[in-house]
Amino acid sequence: MSTFHGQRMTPVRATDGCPSYKRAVGVGPVLSRLTLVGAAGLLLAGCSAAPPLDPLATGSVAPYAFAEPVPEGVAPGDWASARRALAEALGENQASPSVPWENYASSTRGTVTPLIGSAEDRGAGAGGCRGFLMSFVRDSSEEWLEGEACQNAKGTWKVDQARMLDKG
Repeated sequence: MSTFHGQRMTPVRATDGCPSYKRAVGVGPVLSRLTLVGAAGLLLAGCSAAPPLDPLATGSVAPYAFAEPVPEGVAPGDWASARRALAEALGENQASPSVPWENYASSTRGTVTPLIGSAEDRGAGAGGCRGFLMSFVRDSSEEWLEGEACQNAKGTWKVDQARMLDKG
């Protein structure tokens, strides 16, 4: 019997009569290694066994119902974007500069401009009423909306009248 790198080697006779050497390894170390590899495999397999995710459902959110009607000739999405700019523009006590707005979903943009003098002329609501002009620009076309909004006791603006201006 001989040793190789500290391991005991046992000669075994091959079928051709020449001696061959195989390591004489006990069952204990092999069994413990297999157990360790099996346990590690089970632990790692648990990480990949996650429950399946629900499929992505787009368009599943119900459309937002506007508190006030959308003016004729204006898309609801454009009105929602322009309405935020309108509240900002009318929030000033004096005539303020135009406030830009944009609806990225429809590629429509424009400005809201409060009209001078309309807040002082009418005394309705908590803060009076103000006239405004709103532009809608999409591609190469441009449309204008003229309207009036009045401030209620809560301080929010409600559009009382609005109409698209004729082209020409």
